Parts: sequence; C-alpha cells; structure tokens
Amino acid sequence: MNISQALKEKNRIAGRIVKLQSQVKKYNYFTENQTQDFSSIELLRSLQEEWAFLIDIKTKIAKANVGIADKLVKLTEAKAELTFWNGFTAGQLTEVTNERKYVNGVVVDVPVNTGYHIPNKQVQENVDFVQKLIESLQDEIDNYNATTQI
Repeated sequence: MNISQALKEKNRIAGRIVKLQSQVKKYNYFTENQTQDFSSIELLRSLQEEWAFLIDIKTKIAKANVGIADKLVKLTEAKAELTFWNGFTAGQLTEVTNERKYVNGVVVDVPVNTGYHIPNKQVQENVDFVQKLIESLQDEIDNYNATTQI
C-alpha cells in the first residue's frame, strides 16, 4: 500500500469511527424486555478495533512521511501565508480624504492624505507566488505519496 492509499484508508477508518461512536451512544440505553437492533457492547468492541487500526495506519503514514517532512511543514505554512494575503487590506498608495475637525469652535473638513504602504498589485503578486508554491509542493507530495510504500 502506498501513502496515498493509506491516507484514503485512514479517512475511511475515521468515518467508521464517527459512525460507531454515535451508535455506541445511541444503543447503550435500553428498555428492559425489549429487543435491541444492536448491542452497544459489540459496537464498542468494533469501535476499539477501528481505533487500533487508525493508530496503526497513522503511525505508518507518519514514519513514511519522514522523507517529505520539510515539504509538509512548508505546505502548511504556505497555506497560512495565503490565508494572510487573501485577507489583507490594501489599496492605492495615496488617497485624499476629508476629516472633520473643530477649528476655533467650528466644524470644518480638513483634507488628509491616507494610503497603504503595500499596494494591491504587490498583494496580488504575493498571492500568485504563494499559490504557485503551494501547487508545486502539493505536486511533489502527491508524487511521493503515490510512489512510497508503507
């Protein structure tokens, strides 16, 4: 099994765990002398087996990922940086706005120069750069996952 297959299996196991957890809770309560569709004890055993499978596969994946640990860290941080840039407020370098002030007891509009140190163009360049980095790292990771056996 390669890492890609193991990651898919890990997700399937996690889905089964969620379902079993819900069922164990649901069928743990019973009314005396009424038949039950499921035994919470048997479901709990299945849940514990799935947890053991999950631990095993996650451990194998972690050990196999040692060869690309640096890329996984870079990918995580690049995604965080992309989130930063996508939420960044920028604009024109200089804008003139009016600010209301009291001058000698009278409210007047006073022109004020405001602006952004980092313009929209630079923000977009950073978004594009980080997006390309993420795509490149993801391609390398996908290739490693497809070719590395665990």
